[in-house]
Amino acid sequence: MASPHEDGLTSDDQQLAALGKKQELKRNFSPLSMLGLAFAILNSWTALSASMGLALPSGGATSVLWGLVTAGVCNLCLAASLAEFLSAYPTVRIICIHLQPAHAANIISQAGGQYHWVAVISWKSWVPILSWITGWINVFGWMALTATAGLLGSQLIVGIIPLYLPDYVEQRWHQFLIYISYNLIAFVINAFGNSIIPLVNKTAIIWSISGFAIISITVLACATPEYNSAKLVFTDFRNETGWPDGVAWLLGLLQGGLGLTGFDATAHMIEEIPNAAIEGPKIMIYCVAIGLTTGFIFLMCLLFVAGNLEDIIASPYGPLGAIFYHATGNKAGTVCLTIFPLICLVFAAISIMTTSSRMTWGKLHVLFTTHPTLANSCLQPSLVMVVCHSRGTSPACTSRLTYHWSLFHSPYLW
Repeated sequence: MASPHEDGLTSDDQQLAALGKKQELKRNFSPLSMLGLAFAILNSWTALSASMGLALPSGGATSVLWGLVTAGVCNLCLAASLAEFLSAYPTVRIICIHLQPAHAANIISQAGGQYHWVAVISWKSWVPILSWITGWINVFGWMALTATAGLLGSQLIVGIIPLYLPDYVEQRWHQFLIYISYNLIAFVINAFGNSIIPLVNKTAIIWSISGFAIISITVLACATPEYNSAKLVFTDFRNETGWPDGVAWLLGLLQGGLGLTGFDATAHMIEEIPNAAIEGPKIMIYCVAIGLTTGFIFLMCLLFVAGNLEDIIASPYGPLGAIFYHATGNKAGTVCLTIFPLICLVFAAISIMTTSSRMTWGKLHVLFTTHPTLANSCLQPSLVMVVCHSRGTSPACTSRLTYHWSLFHSPYLW
């Protein structure tokens, strides 16, 4: 007798056959490798620490910690809602049987996520336009997200250089070339090493959790007993933005929102995991909960060992490099600790491009037959255009992250 899982696959195949379609992606991802992919995209403690420069001038420690909690609660609510959809409609095949044949033909492509769900719950006459708008906003949001890993990684590397070369003068093209390197690595692995991506994802979550534990323990041990007070860590507020205090604190929420963005990756990869209706929703919730917990603990550790926050904000090493150097008092130790988030961001670039290529492929597949590998090629010009106009300036960095976050969450308004 066939197992329920096998029956589910057989039923899916029958539904696709009835529509003249067949499954085009192999279910290569185990629940652990899919959790690794989702968590590698969030990489909350890495993204949060690498982007501390966004929140420290816009609310200080209160924005860093309590902004994360605020963003975490909101993202958990979003994740719970999307997980409910994912549980009810874990594959495109299940969605299609609820639609009229004409509508089904228009959205048969896999990896759609939100725009398929919109097609299911919308008024039938509004399905084409609402699904189309939601899908393309989501695609552009994922394209923008693909740019963030290389951007944050290049900032960390450029921040390390002055440790050993005090006279170093940063040029915009230096950071731009590092950014391109991150995305080329991600492109090559996604385009030519698709079979090893599940292993990469498992490695990513192990590396990330290990880095979180090692860095937290190391900075606390090296800085003892010179810790900041609990009052500063949990209640310090500062506003160096020129905006009113309330607006400044809201601007600081960008850091927390960035660190918990991308949990819907599971929805766009759902075609590639077994037992999708059960495992997919759990993974979506788990990655946000793990990201919120590890992110809060890690940021709290950093703030306790940071020393004077004004010096951290103004440091040429960047906030994270300055905190590591203040805590360890050692250049080599600072570089060694920075290696953990740098490699985490490589994993993040790979995982984000994996999901973005599936999402892009899902939309292109509606127009013509293509393959996820080709979608990787479609992403590359967009990644270059996203940063070419600014090549790493700080205001442009903030604006790009805001652009990505806004696009990413716009589909949820539907």
